[in-house]
Amino acid sequence: MFKISEIIHEIDMRSGNRLKSECLGGAEHAVVTRFGPLEAAEADQVAFLAQKKYRDAAKQSRAGVLVISPEDREAMYGVSDPGRAVVVTANPYAWFAWAVQAMLHEPHESRGAMPGSFVDASAKVDPTATIEPGATVKAGAVIGSRTVVKAGAYVGEATVVGEDCILYPNVVIYHRCKIGSRVIIHSGAVIGADGFGFAPFMGEWVKIPQVGGVTIGDDVEIGANTTIDRGAIEDTVVGKGSKIDNQIQLGHNCRVGEHTVMAACTGVAGSTHIGSHCMIGGAAMINGHISIPDGCMVGPATSLMSWDPKARAMMGFFPAQEQRAFERSAVMVMNLSNMRKQIKALQAQVEALEKASADKA
Repeated sequence: MFKISEIIHEIDMRSGNRLKSECLGGAEHAVVTRFGPLEAAEADQVAFLAQKKYRDAAKQSRAGVLVISPEDREAMYGVSDPGRAVVVTANPYAWFAWAVQAMLHEPHESRGAMPGSFVDASAKVDPTATIEPGATVKAGAVIGSRTVVKAGAYVGEATVVGEDCILYPNVVIYHRCKIGSRVIIHSGAVIGADGFGFAPFMGEWVKIPQVGGVTIGDDVEIGANTTIDRGAIEDTVVGKGSKIDNQIQLGHNCRVGEHTVMAACTGVAGSTHIGSHCMIGGAAMINGHISIPDGCMVGPATSLMSWDPKARAMMGFFPAQEQRAFERSAVMVMNLSNMRKQIKALQAQVEALEKASADKA
């Protein structure tokens, strides 16, 4: 059971007092068990309205507490009393996110290095951290307070992991990487493998040792089976607050700014810089050695070879078609070069005829 006043207190703390809540109809005294969808929520549940098109559903909802924006309150109830428990907040979706965090939060239970784990004698593990059975912490590594290294996870030599982190089972962090505080890394992720660096020599490829590391800022989340390569000389960097989805590849020397989000299956080639507050759509393929400015967007499945400095968003893909239609379109695309030459020739002929006609006149 959760008291709304206590949830609001948690949201104030978690948001740094940036998301305020106004309680109407005695909402602060309400007690709920969990969130529910607008259409199915019961009297012991809380529901939120994130899109104005669902205002009618929200008014009819049986939820014990309704969370809405000031605009929705005005549209739904005007200045009158809503006649029910309502929380008014500038961003109901963010309110929901922090509220669920508060509901799911469990006090940290420190277990130290548990039997079956391996912690090198020279590693520094905070007494409040937990190293589960099967986990490995190598020489010179540092594990911060309340951090949990789950079964099968590996922390390499001289790697530093901050406070309140979670390394899920089978996460691998190579040597000399730096992980900030409150970082979540999901199962199968590999941080700090060698970047794809090879020098061509007489038809062969000579490996370039990758001597940089990886630096992950505070409050970053990294999805399952994502790989972030170490830098060739300097570190690969992911800025604080950024969220990296599942099955993403970040090449060596990439730099991702703060509070950027990247959806699943994106591939980013080496030495590309992505700014802060960017949004990268799923399965985007981003070329190396380019810079994407702060606040920009790359569309899903986009093949990005360069960045137009005037652009704020770039998108380019071939939408799926019925097979025969696609085959016809593909033939047209393959013939574009010849068609261009033919059009230029026709244009020249038209210009010559126009000139001849003008001369006769």
